[in-house]
Amino acid sequence: MQLVLSNSREERRNLYLVLFDYLLHKINETCIASGVSEYSDDEVQPIATLLMLADAPEALHLSVKLGVEGMVELLKRSISTALSRYPNNDRLITLLQSMVEKFDMLMRSFTCLDTEFTQMVQMTKSFKSLESIDEVHINSVGIKAKLSWATLHSLLHSERSAYRHNGYLWLVDLLIAEISDEGDESLWLSIQTLEQKIKIAGVNDYSASLGVPLPIWLMCGLLKSRNNLVRWGFLLVLERLLMRCKFLLDESEVQHVIRSEASGHMHAKNRLEKANAVINIMSNALSLMAQRNETDRMNILKMCDILFSQLCLKVVPTTAMLFGDTQIHDSSSSERNKAGAESLSQKENLGREESMGDSDSKIGKSFNPKICGTASMAALLLNGQAIVPMQLVARIPAALFYWPLIQLAGAATDNIALGVSVGSKGRGNIPGATSDIRATLLLLLIGKCTADPAAFSDVGGEQFFRELLDDTDARVAYYSSTFLLKRNQKITNGCFIVLFQELSRVTMKSCWRIPTFRCVAYFSCQMNNLEALSCA
Repeated sequence: MQLVLSNSREERRNLYLVLFDYLLHKINETCIASGVSEYSDDEVQPIATLLMLADAPEALHLSVKLGVEGMVELLKRSISTALSRYPNNDRLITLLQSMVEKFDMLMRSFTCLDTEFTQMVQMTKSFKSLESIDEVHINSVGIKAKLSWATLHSLLHSERSAYRHNGYLWLVDLLIAEISDEGDESLWLSIQTLEQKIKIAGVNDYSASLGVPLPIWLMCGLLKSRNNLVRWGFLLVLERLLMRCKFLLDESEVQHVIRSEASGHMHAKNRLEKANAVINIMSNALSLMAQRNETDRMNILKMCDILFSQLCLKVVPTTAMLFGDTQIHDSSSSERNKAGAESLSQKENLGREESMGDSDSKIGKSFNPKICGTASMAALLLNGQAIVPMQLVARIPAALFYWPLIQLAGAATDNIALGVSVGSKGRGNIPGATSDIRATLLLLLIGKCTADPAAFSDVGGEQFFRELLDDTDARVAYYSSTFLLKRNQKITNGCFIVLFQELSRVTMKSCWRIPTFRCVAYFSCQMNNLEALSCA
């Protein structure tokens, strides 16, 4: 569980090393019990080094977090050839096989449903609606089907996390069964149908006439629970569903390439369509949280994490190697977003192209190893180490940006106060904290409103951003003021004075949260903007 919740590469690396030592200890215990010599440090070192070079901590993290099987086997294949060059390769390969089996058993205990539910899973796949159960003439079969669905519902709403976890695995399996028909056309159609049915089930009570399968009703029903932990389950199921959809679409594309040679243009087009398909499912599902006005802070933060993971694309500079880090592409986001990134120019990607507070944070001109080590896409985007294709942002409802921005207002202030109280040296904010998330949401919203006038009207127009000038987070107030200045470059002198007064007010209220060396740049930037406006 700690591996799933880990937020940095260093944390995942430390957890992986603990697991590695534990499993090695178990293997050596077995060797001693069977009369075989245990493995020495010299024998273990090559395998440990090669696994780290293959980025085993990140692979295991994704395997556990997203329920992806086969990761350990892929690691084994990637280093087996290198081990064959060692003089004692037979013994090393035997040790590697034992480690792989132990790791696989450990991962499967968390990513696979308990075997006691196997028959029930098959029953739920055979009977996907209450009407189909009622039509069964054999009473014993109908009773088993109803018992299976009741068991799944109880697991999903259980107070015990282990029970809920089994329910999530079960439900994701059923949802994937809804779209895993054979053939490319049926797959795309099934995904679009799933998207529409999630939207229907989210705003309606159960009705057979709506034609929505029970798995979708159960998924959307999680949001209706008063228990915030159960509602959290909706987001976990959604996250795994999105990843499994991505895998199915990738497999479909591979089969298409095998059957016919596609041009590079068609390949890029397919990648964009895949990204759009996943974004549409995510948008409809997360919009249900906004419609139901979710108030739990952790659930809202998880919602933002899913949103950023689908939109952001990491761009790690080559200078990263100077800090001893390796360039790792996050499979949960990079493949999804290459479609948009390949087809857009640099100007069409939302990144941090100009300094908004830190003069050393411009895109492509700096590298912060502490930021790169975090798992937070928000921190990477603000530091210029990630971009967001605007084609994907255009498909996201504006509410998914401004609603969590408002809901998390108090959380950002609490995080900053906590950072200061425990000895922070002035900034009071760690990479990826709530303050970074709100700043990222605002930047995405500004990007969408700039490109789409309808979105600007949906959020309340200029009045919405004027209200943000009073925000307790200095960055939110600053980004809002900058956006308003850029939108009002042709304002009259009277309006100019009003805007100057508002900007001065928010500056004076917020400057105590900005270090001195940034305050000078802050005021200078505002005065330069105002001078340009007065000349216009």
